[in-house]
Amino acid sequence: MRARPSGAAALAGFYFLYFGAVGVTLPFLPAYFKFLGLSVTQIGALLAVGPAFALVSPPLWGHLADRTGRPERVLSAIGLGACLGFAPLLLAERFAPIMLSLAAYAFFGASVTTVLDSLALLHLSRTGGSYARLRAVGSLGFVVSSTAFGLSVSQVDRTAVWVPLLIMGGYFFVSFALPSVPLSQAESLAPPPLLGGPALLGRRDLRLGLLACALHWIACAPFHGTFAIHVGALGLPPSVVGISAGLAVTVEIGVMLVYPQLSDRIAPRHLLAISFAASAARWMGMSVAEHPVAIVALQAIHGLTFGAFFVAAVAYVARRVPESMRATGQALFVSVTFGVGGLVGFLSSGVGYDALGGQRLFAVAAAVEMVAAAIALSLPPVERAVR
Repeated sequence: MRARPSGAAALAGFYFLYFGAVGVTLPFLPAYFKFLGLSVTQIGALLAVGPAFALVSPPLWGHLADRTGRPERVLSAIGLGACLGFAPLLLAERFAPIMLSLAAYAFFGASVTTVLDSLALLHLSRTGGSYARLRAVGSLGFVVSSTAFGLSVSQVDRTAVWVPLLIMGGYFFVSFALPSVPLSQAESLAPPPLLGGPALLGRRDLRLGLLACALHWIACAPFHGTFAIHVGALGLPPSVVGISAGLAVTVEIGVMLVYPQLSDRIAPRHLLAISFAASAARWMGMSVAEHPVAIVALQAIHGLTFGAFFVAAVAYVARRVPESMRATGQALFVSVTFGVGGLVGFLSSGVGYDALGGQRLFAVAAAVEMVAAAIALSLPPVERAVR
């Protein structure tokens, strides 16, 4: 069966627009909250809202996608909810209403990649193609939006809210063109149990892999949560943030495009170890860098920090769960890595920045990455085929 161009194009468009919105919110929203007068500790608490909901929302939406066999319709509902939840940030200026808006947004938005990735993997399993290359389209959207936004503003203000809101509206409409991937007869007769995620944790190799991924994401939190604030504290303009983000994700795209040629030569667990070790070097460099050229150059390692990490982690999880529980397995990965890891990371990085400053906080992140790398090196190969 040949791939339907319309289905593949809709998936690529959704990836492009979704990560285009993230390309503005991830690097610039913390600076906007600082512009409103909030402390870095408060900002850390706000950024932890998304990971907190990532503990519960992805398993619920992922289970609904698996149970109904219609992940594309679930994505439409999530896309609409994300838009409606994010919109109040246009008016909110105080900590409490901002927290409420982010909570409403996170209930839906924290599950987008869970359902989108599972839909993409199912579609590609039927039609052929490379997940890494499809996901690279999303990274391209991140590059375009973050670089353009950083170069077009002299101050991070409310523009950091309405620009991603418009992009969110775009991916909601694209969701209606997403392909429908029917389940096989055996899969449709045996829908996954609601508690399938905890059941999957019976595999020791899966537990260890998720632990390493969560530690890695904790170590990434100082960059995701305080980078724009750190750059501003060094007296550098927003363009440094935009160029850094653009370079980082450009290299990420290159890694994702090359991965299909390397996937048979390097095991996912080995690629995870390489990613974590390289990230440790990146954060250690950030702990001493002050010149804009040095700061921007360090972001080239992002190709390993996220690009290699993400495709390797998705492959690692996919090899250890049955296809009928693909969305549930991805939801478990999102909940542990971006939920637990993000919650701990953002809360600790906000407090840590106020207590230690940006450079010493990045040094702590480098130490955490080395622990993650050690765990990844200890991961066993796949013990048995997943039925």
